[in-house]
Amino acid sequence: MEKNNEKLNLFTFADETFRINEVPDEIKIDHAFECVGGRGSQPAINQIIDLINPEGTISLLGVSEYDVPMNTRMILEKGLLLFGTSRSGRSDFIKTIEIFKEHPKILKYLENIINDIIEIRTLNDINLAFEKDFNSSFGKTVLIWNK
Repeated sequence: MEKNNEKLNLFTFADETFRINEVPDEIKIDHAFECVGGRGSQPAINQIIDLINPEGTISLLGVSEYDVPMNTRMILEKGLLLFGTSRSGRSDFIKTIEIFKEHPKILKYLENIINDIIEIRTLNDINLAFEKDFNSSFGKTVLIWNK
């Protein structure tokens, strides 16, 4: 559930998408992924809690610099499982490479999340890269390190 149509259109692999204020009443959700981060995490998590089925799972992937209040009463009442991850280990990397080999089409989808590619040769380049990434509303910045 995304509030920005431009970003929503990048999810070409999804069978169906909904804007956050246009979710059909009959929608059934067992597993949800919060990828918003920042100040948007709280409303996103609480909307998921409202919509998800009892005993559902919520994966928290969005990184927020702020404390994120959430409706613990409904988490407990529905028996929800919340877990978070923002980093992967070696075994995750190996599994990911295997998936890419089996399904090379996935790599095309991932190209959609690259916002900028910046070559790093100096400290100034690093500062520019972080500033551009900070001001970007979507996507990832790839840094290419050169001497």
